[in-house]
Amino acid sequence: MKVILFFTYGISLNDWKESGLLSREIQLYKQLHEKYNIEFAFLTYGDSQDLDTINLPFIKIFPIYKYFKKSKNKYVNLFKSITIPFKISKELKEFDIFKTNQLLGSWVAIISKIKFKKPLVIRTGYDLITFSKRDNKSKFKQYLYYLLTKNSLKYSDLYLVSSKVDQEYLSKTFFRYQNKIKLRPNWINISSTKDFKDRYDKKLISVGRLENQKNFTELIEIFSNTDFEIEIYGSGTKKSELIDSAKKYNTKLKIFEPVSNEILVNNLSNYKIYISSSNYEGNPKSVLEAMSKGCIVIAKNNKNVEEIIQNNKNGFLYESNNQLLDYVEFIINDEKLWKEISKSAIDSVIENNSLSKLSDQEYKDYKNLKFSNNS
Repeated sequence: MKVILFFTYGISLNDWKESGLLSREIQLYKQLHEKYNIEFAFLTYGDSQDLDTINLPFIKIFPIYKYFKKSKNKYVNLFKSITIPFKISKELKEFDIFKTNQLLGSWVAIISKIKFKKPLVIRTGYDLITFSKRDNKSKFKQYLYYLLTKNSLKYSDLYLVSSKVDQEYLSKTFFRYQNKIKLRPNWINISSTKDFKDRYDKKLISVGRLENQKNFTELIEIFSNTDFEIEIYGSGTKKSELIDSAKKYNTKLKIFEPVSNEILVNNLSNYKIYISSSNYEGNPKSVLEAMSKGCIVIAKNNKNVEEIIQNNKNGFLYESNNQLLDYVEFIINDEKLWKEISKSAIDSVIENNSLSKLSDQEYKDYKNLKFSNNS
């Protein structure tokens, strides 16, 4: 079986490498090849440099700017993306399944599906309509995301979401296509972890883009004039503001540039507590990775994170600033509690998010689509 992955619009394989995601993202495809002998191709928005980024015989790379000259005008590049299925039709027609990595860029996969009549899997990590509203995007952009979602549902054979909240919202909003919408949470590769008592007592970790959604400014305010140090792994436009806020509120803060996922996950084992201060989320991989390494996650309560964290069982959900501080102090000083919560966090990720289990499900999805298409 041959599957081609259409990258998120504008993203190259080199971008994955530079952001530290490469080693993580290819694990699923390695496992599917090892278990089921599936061959893959990545259609990326890079140039010839992408061809040298990985060297795996079961993954072909099709960087579109090897076939097109990249324009300085973003609208020209957007128009060119519509012609991709015609430019590389010879390469595309050999694949059995088309799959997207996110919703953005799905138009390329949709046109390819129509042209070659192959099964199409649209994967989404979060719902673009909901996020665009919460990010206060323009009404025009919100409408474009609505149309993109609607047409992706219309033309896909399978539409994968990572949370029940997204599944319920889309099934209600686009009732006609509800049978295509399936829940597939994010996968985590489970590995050994460090004993909880050997971790930092006064250092708290968080991971994410340095943008408003992650709400790091509030986190800095909460730990004003305390002896706890916040360590954030991430990059973004708000870095300078966060550093200034830390000075203003006398909060100990360190911001680390993104590292490879492998290094990041290993580093998580050094911390007892992971804090997610996000106002809204999809199915956050960093929270799941922290749980898999036995960190106790304290997350700001929202509908999506409620699917992962069972309050007082495998983590904690906070509503107020004081509640977060109380949880941190409580956890640090109660050995029996943190042992129970840490073990429960690991167990829940193994049960719901293991790479082994979800790669098997991915294969079943492929097999069912291929069988349906051939019948």
